[in-house]
Amino acid sequence: MTNEEIIVTVTFACCAAAHFTGLSIMGILARHRVQYLSLAWILAIFAVVSTIVAIYGKSVAAGAPGILNPYMLLVIDGAIFLQSIYSLGLIMPGFLQLERMLKYASPIVILAIVYMIAIFPAGKLTLVFSAEELFNNIVSLDMILRLIALGLGVYYTANIILLPRRIAYKTSFPMSLFAYIVVLVASIVLYLYTALDWTPYMICAYAALFTVVNFFWVCHTMEILVVNLPHPDIKIEVIEKEEIVTNEQPEKDEQAELAKLADFNEMNQKRYMRVQLWMQNNKEAWKSNRFTRDKLCEETGINRQLMLQCLRSQGHNNIHEYITAYRVEELKRLIRIGEISSISDCDIVGFTAPKTARSCFERIEGKNLDEYIQQHKKEQ
Repeated sequence: MTNEEIIVTVTFACCAAAHFTGLSIMGILARHRVQYLSLAWILAIFAVVSTIVAIYGKSVAAGAPGILNPYMLLVIDGAIFLQSIYSLGLIMPGFLQLERMLKYASPIVILAIVYMIAIFPAGKLTLVFSAEELFNNIVSLDMILRLIALGLGVYYTANIILLPRRIAYKTSFPMSLFAYIVVLVASIVLYLYTALDWTPYMICAYAALFTVVNFFWVCHTMEILVVNLPHPDIKIEVIEKEEIVTNEQPEKDEQAELAKLADFNEMNQKRYMRVQLWMQNNKEAWKSNRFTRDKLCEETGINRQLMLQCLRSQGHNNIHEYITAYRVEELKRLIRIGEISSISDCDIVGFTAPKTARSCFERIEGKNLDEYIQQHKKEQ
């Protein structure tokens, strides 16, 4: 095998393996949540297609499809169609709604049928290898159908952004989604460039970029699941005075306590309980937006490194998140009892601006703060 044949075969084999990995993950999730079923099916299709291309890697490397080969255009249309079904993480319209899916796919199906009928009498495709040949045949039925296929690709690409508009018009998209759209469009442009000037290396580059785009949703889904895992309980377990070691206790008990403190986990637990007790008894302090992690360290007598260590031992990412979790919990309490009825009132629990309150609340609770306030307004 030549170098080109090896590169094409290995590239598409790796792409097939990546799609199969994503399929396995989403398949497990789909057993419990039907919303992931469409993405599992999409990844399965891409895994099968990548495997087929890998098997015929020798033919792909040696191929000469010419400019805007109709088969290449139909393949990209099909790929973009499948990507638009799971548009920006929203199922649109999805494999679970077969009638709507078929209606949505009908332009591609009709174009493929018409093209097969149009080229059947000729017995073979009209291959174009130069710009002059392309312009000479621009008004032929063959070229018109190719341009229609190109237009369909643009249509389905636009739908990736436009279809979720009615559902998510109030949602603020994170930068990761904008990066996804940029990479997606870049992969499509790269494919179309390859359709104009075919080289095996370019199709391999497209396959790698295409796989990254598709695997994004697997990683994004896993990230959402991790973010929505229950946060550590911030309710306070009050430490009784009798539990505190004093100089008046017998020497034997003091030595036993020191032995416990020598244990790494026990020391972290003791520090964590000290921080929890302080947070419980000094609510007005951390409700001020001037309260910082350095202030917490100063008030509890624990340096930043040990503070971070003890908080992480209990499941908190960092000191700032720990303080924010308390503020969010207090915010929820005040909303429930009616003391906070507007997003502008969130500064009373320590948030510097409504935008900060919204982002922190959504990150920790996984809910929209405005909707949470409105919901409790109706209940009161």
